[in-house]
Amino acid sequence: MRRCVIATAIFAVGALALGEPKVITFPSIDTDTSSDGAAQITFSSSTSSSSSSSTDDFLIASTHQHHAAALLLDSADDEAIHIAARTFAHDIYRVTGVSPSLYNDSLPHDVKTAIVAGSASSKLISGLHGTDYTEGLKGKWESYDVREVKQPGHGLEDSLVVVGSDRRGTIYALYTLSEQMGVSPFHFWSDVPVRPRPAIAFAHGKKLSHGEPTVKYRGVFINDEHPALWSWAAQKWKVKWGEPALLTDMYAPWFEMMLRLKANYFWPAMYASMFDVDGMDTYPGFPEQPLPGPNQVLANAMGVVMGTSHHEPMARNKPEWDRGQQGPWDWTNKDFLTEWWTYGAERAKGKETLFTLGMRGDGDMPLTGASNKLDVSILFADDNWGNIMSVLPPGKEHKAGAGIYYHVDYVGMPRAYKWINTINLAKTWDQMSIARAFNTTAIWIVNVGTLKPLELPTEHFLSLAWDLDAWPINSVDTFLSQWASREFGENVSEEVADIMSKYSMYASRRKAELVNSTTWSLTNYEEAERVLGEWEDLSERAGKVYKALDEDTKPAFYELVYMLVLGQVNLNKLYIAAERSVLYAQQGRNAANVYARQAVDAEVPFPARPQVGPHINWNSWLEPVKDIMPPISFVKPNQPAREGIPIPELGYGVISNIRVTHENSQGSWPGNTAFNCPRGEHCELPSLLPMDPYGVQSRWIDVGAAGPRLVKWKVESDKWIKVHPSHGHITKDASNDVRLRVSIDWDSVPENEGKDQVTGQFFLHATDGSNVTIQVPVRKYAVDNDFTGFVQGDGYVAIEAGHLVRNQSKGEYAFQEMKGYGRTRSGVEMFPMTTQNFTVGQGPSIEYDFWTHPIESESDDANLDADVDAEVTIQIGPTLNFLGVNKTIAFAFQLDSSSPTIINPVPTEPLGFASDRPENKPVAIGAVPKDWIDIVKNEIRDVRIPVKISKSGGKHTIKIYGMTTGIVLERVLVDLGGIRSRGYSYLGPPESAHVTAK
Repeated sequence: MRRCVIATAIFAVGALALGEPKVITFPSIDTDTSSDGAAQITFSSSTSSSSSSSTDDFLIASTHQHHAAALLLDSADDEAIHIAARTFAHDIYRVTGVSPSLYNDSLPHDVKTAIVAGSASSKLISGLHGTDYTEGLKGKWESYDVREVKQPGHGLEDSLVVVGSDRRGTIYALYTLSEQMGVSPFHFWSDVPVRPRPAIAFAHGKKLSHGEPTVKYRGVFINDEHPALWSWAAQKWKVKWGEPALLTDMYAPWFEMMLRLKANYFWPAMYASMFDVDGMDTYPGFPEQPLPGPNQVLANAMGVVMGTSHHEPMARNKPEWDRGQQGPWDWTNKDFLTEWWTYGAERAKGKETLFTLGMRGDGDMPLTGASNKLDVSILFADDNWGNIMSVLPPGKEHKAGAGIYYHVDYVGMPRAYKWINTINLAKTWDQMSIARAFNTTAIWIVNVGTLKPLELPTEHFLSLAWDLDAWPINSVDTFLSQWASREFGENVSEEVADIMSKYSMYASRRKAELVNSTTWSLTNYEEAERVLGEWEDLSERAGKVYKALDEDTKPAFYELVYMLVLGQVNLNKLYIAAERSVLYAQQGRNAANVYARQAVDAEVPFPARPQVGPHINWNSWLEPVKDIMPPISFVKPNQPAREGIPIPELGYGVISNIRVTHENSQGSWPGNTAFNCPRGEHCELPSLLPMDPYGVQSRWIDVGAAGPRLVKWKVESDKWIKVHPSHGHITKDASNDVRLRVSIDWDSVPENEGKDQVTGQFFLHATDGSNVTIQVPVRKYAVDNDFTGFVQGDGYVAIEAGHLVRNQSKGEYAFQEMKGYGRTRSGVEMFPMTTQNFTVGQGPSIEYDFWTHPIESESDDANLDADVDAEVTIQIGPTLNFLGVNKTIAFAFQLDSSSPTIINPVPTEPLGFASDRPENKPVAIGAVPKDWIDIVKNEIRDVRIPVKISKSGGKHTIKIYGMTTGIVLERVLVDLGGIRSRGYSYLGPPESAHVTAK
């Protein structure tokens, strides 16, 4: 006889359904022969697990036993449950190679274990023994419960009962089990492999349950499906040119993906598609009777709630109007429009549908307002850039509730963004938490473009909509880790999570479509080098993960991670190389040619998304018709940088084959250029900006080729000025160009009669007769031993908001750090999110301590007790005034003992109309603030506050008081001239030095 002996074991950790408790285990099965010759199957330990499991887990399927628990359904249950159950059974087959048998209403007599699945109100579930708990599900929205039940009836000894409060509740329960078994929601759309397992079990004593979701209707919107999605679908399903490409073959896996992600609401593609019509014979026009098309029938059969986009009322797509319109799209044509919309309503009869109301102008033009009837949900749009513009007014209840239309893809002003994922997940969490806090949870729908490559931000958004409580503050890393484990395996999950966490920040600093060859500074803070270095580091790390993965997993990793990183590296490398070629040509450096060619090489169309539109060098709000090479410059390498005239009194000198350039300047030496000084000639000696012990510890000087000759060079300097390397040679091809590092031996800096500043010199001599002298001013400062905090260096103090020194709460209110928010590190915000508006000084507060150095004056009699002008910049996230008309978000600022100042950072004056180019007609933008265009382009708002700082220097404290929710602090900058004197950079200075009391 065959018998199954289950020993105490360690089970493999199940693939996690994101945000859900683990209930699926993967027992490994060993086969031995017992003393009586019978085969003995033992569930044994797994090397990939660290969690123990009961010996009585409910066995769902076993490859070795070729067994799968039967699946029992109620024949009267909704069709969507039956479709999902068949898919669930196929999921079991994908994992184990064994297919469960499906039965309706009853089981064969010899079946003793089964999975029983159905809605709480079904006859099947109601007739089970030991399932009184299911009564609590009845009447609830999309809730479920999964647990093991012994002796439930139908001749069963054991069962796994899967029950939902309604059809989608049941579907979500089944697909949650599938996800934990290892079937990703993106197994089709992103080629995530299903990894085989020898057995699947449901953990004994565990329960998988979920109440009503955070948001009632959770949706996605395919916007502008052409060319990417349309072209792909037409190719995959061999659609003839001119025929609809998005039909049931495509929508079936699409709806399955939605339901696996626990979405329930869909706005279909509408650029060139007619969802409710495509697949029908429309010659010579629409059917006279309002019959639903095959896509519409499929959606309802699978359990998806249909709708239409923001400017398509009453379940009729825009292309339908383009084909069948009679008269204008405005209310002067009300008779025809009423008939037109009635047709759409009748066609959707009997199909679960949310009807879009409120007439919007054709082509997104303004027309009329929305309804405020109690049975109509109000849908607030974000500003198209992920910043919520409005929530349900606090204290005003609305029967049908309100929701949010959100974007991770956008076509419009000031720049469309749809090439690549540029979404900051921490920001999404923050904005949707605001919506939830203000009860704006009837509908959340996200514009996903054509989904790829936006799978990650789409799933994150839907996960928040399903259960925001499962994802508290700073949960993004947890989300990413669970996501990476599910898609690529537990052994790489932490590394991939960190890669994508950094990607989320780097990519969202500035949309890829807005990046150009002047975005990153080549002269200040080594910004271009830092940005490209960060991307190249991610690329290297992602490449190592890619190489280590099994062949089945590589395609998914490439689509979801590696492609994105490679695309960003390529784009930034192109623009930075182009920028270098232009600057170096102006400086007379042969290296201009090197970087011009590098830019050309990088411009070769990147093969990651062959069906996507152009994405390089945009010249308007919409993408160019083709990728355009950004400006590059070449120089004649055989021509010296200047034709020398050896007349000393003219100051021209000899022919030069070498160029010397330095940090914080576009000039080049020897000789004169338009950038060496304001007048362009007869300039003073070039000079580095002053260095001090608390600023950046080295400055750079470039030595580069500027002619056809090989030239040797060497450096001499004051002994306390350290230069590395100190000698070398340059060649015509610029391959030996070098960046020198200038640092200071602070112990050897000479005194200067009580003055803080000492000026040394750097001398470069070349064998072609070129000589360059650069001044090196330094300021030697000291800080009190008992001070802890950030110290002025290079003429400024820069502090990441998360590096506060004191955090004073007020009752339940306190500031908390959101990791990964913003452009550089994190954001700090007051929680909880409520309508509370504190009087200045009465709310929670945070403090930043910093030290400034004494400021010297020309006169020895200057009063050190006097004050000098300075500027504090509080950098905050781009949050808008979402609390209502004339209600602004606010905080208060205090420096030292001065009175707190109330700051209302977001203007109340609307932008109104704007144009992307001077020659174009302005278009209506809406009620966004007047500074909105720059704010969303830069993904930050600079709040500039003029202050007075004592010339004597010393310790200072900035105190920020919380007043309203919505203010997210990113950085604190104190400019004593160092930032202003350097000029442009996108990200600003690096964080200042921090010291600890001795």
